[in-house]
Amino acid sequence: MERIIYLDDTTSTNDYLLKNADLYRNEEMVIAVADYQSNGHGMGINTWESEKGANLLFSILVHPQWMEAGVQFLASMAEAVAIREVLSQYADGFTIKWPNDIYWNDRKISGTRIDCNIKGLEMTDMVIGTGININQEVFVSDAPNPVSLCQITGRKHDCRKILDQIIKRFVYYYEVAKDEWESYDCDTIMEEYHKYLYRKGEFHFYEDENGIFEGRILDAHPNGILNIERRSGNISQYEYKEVKFIIP
Repeated sequence: MERIIYLDDTTSTNDYLLKNADLYRNEEMVIAVADYQSNGHGMGINTWESEKGANLLFSILVHPQWMEAGVQFLASMAEAVAIREVLSQYADGFTIKWPNDIYWNDRKISGTRIDCNIKGLEMTDMVIGTGININQEVFVSDAPNPVSLCQITGRKHDCRKILDQIIKRFVYYYEVAKDEWESYDCDTIMEEYHKYLYRKGEFHFYEDENGIFEGRILDAHPNGILNIERRSGNISQYEYKEVKFIIP
């Protein structure tokens, strides 16, 4: 059973749950939701711009001892699949941009960051933090391509309702991932993720440490590795931040 904690203002919901993880050791799943984050951050050094009270800012704490440390990307897949599915009830055109962003056409509506506490090979705590642009109408940061659900649909939306829908679908896909991993089969999560993977099977331009090249995305592994096939037929593998999408 999931527990929801509502915060008016915090540095970040990920920070809050990681700091207090021991307090929730006996809770199966805890969700922290904030109206505003003073230090919201995405993957790596990326930051997340969000107008107070306009968007969804939340993190989910789970204790996935069943999951090996190297495949935490499965939980990221479950989160991305759940968010894309819910947003698609409001408009068409949503895809999952590797590793776990949600895009509407070529514009970013959602980003996710995962933080973990690991002891040996066992993952004791995992926090999946997500920001979704819901009702923000103007973006002032230098983020290159943000968009909100309000801008897409032309109307305001109930953030709590959307959150409830996402949690329900995440719980479902997380349990599917757990059951399938324990039976050495991740087909459901992998299939749903790849069905809506941004640019999958299409040739586009990318950039790695050797420069710009043209290729097409083949798939991503449960450990997060992305496979891109070049025009030459050679296949390159990338971890997060090793390849950049060239987006018009």
